Amino acid sequence: MTSSIDKLHDASLVAINFDWQARTCSFNFSGAPHKLEPFTVTFHNVTELLIPANYPWGSSVSVLELREKGEGLYELAMQSGDTIRLLAPNNSFKADGFAAA
Repeated sequence: MTSSIDKLHDASLVAINFDWQARTCSFNFSGAPHKLEPFTVTFHNVTELLIPANYPWGSSVSVLELREKGEGLYELAMQSGDTIRLLAPNNSFKADGFAAA
């Protein structure tokens, strides 16, 4: 995992964009304590994506942590209590605004 994306605690998730044909999934953030400007984390060659929005701990747009659970398996634990899961072997980081979806 790159050092840019392993520091997502308290980042504010704005949107998730999945390009079915390209198999890319982009997570747009409005900022984080260590990076105040908007940024995007894109996962490439996505084969599985699960996005629950049950808010078991209450409404929140903030990230608790990003965990790499094995080769290419990522869990984005939200402060709402939901866990977004995706399987993708590669990822990239883009600062200075959102990447085009």
